[in-house]
Amino acid sequence: MDQPVEDREASRRLDAFVDASFAFAVTLLVIAGAEPLRSFDDLLGALSRIPAFAVGFALVTLFWSAHRGFGKLTPVRDGRSTLISLAIVFTVLIYVFPLRLLTESGVGWMSGGLLPGRELVRSLDDLRGIFAAYGVGFAFLSALFVALNQSGRATAPTAGARARLGRARDIWLLCSISGLLSAGVALSPATAAAPWLPGVCYWIIPVGIGLMGLARRKAVPGPTDPEPS
Repeated sequence: MDQPVEDREASRRLDAFVDASFAFAVTLLVIAGAEPLRSFDDLLGALSRIPAFAVGFALVTLFWSAHRGFGKLTPVRDGRSTLISLAIVFTVLIYVFPLRLLTESGVGWMSGGLLPGRELVRSLDDLRGIFAAYGVGFAFLSALFVALNQSGRATAPTAGARARLGRARDIWLLCSISGLLSAGVALSPATAAAPWLPGVCYWIIPVGIGLMGLARRKAVPGPTDPEPS
């Protein structure tokens, strides 16, 4: 049965608001530490921050793309999914600050000090704090996407859409666990011996996604496999 036109229009307006909010989050990512340019040296300094901005932009875009994909699978939302979408907007506008700090300090460290950001981490406690703040924010935002995709399964129009939402929910659950693990490791004594360990925790995500995909392929009968009776 077709959904009322006004319900579909309300969902489109919600998506437009979320899209605009993510665009504003990208703006915050740029201007959070921006200063007016007064010389050519200032321009070079601003340009040297492009790699860190690119990493942060990619991560914000990842969350935006996930919400956009959810919208395509659920043309009409209920009150629960609307509330979760608004919570995502609120959280991402806060998340950009630890995100910017982590990306800029990480790029500075990986470049050996050639790019700005290395000076942002002056002690082990600073490193722990940055990883912990980012990990908690990443985990909470991912958990909201877990709840969003689970909620969307109640209003998805087809079985295929519900299956895709279930897969997305499982991936975001993996992301949330990785963020919490990274924050926990950052605050543990292990960080003193291996400062890179909190970052390595995020490699669980691509490995886990690969294993999930492999498990799904094994569960689906191939073209030559006998159909179950």
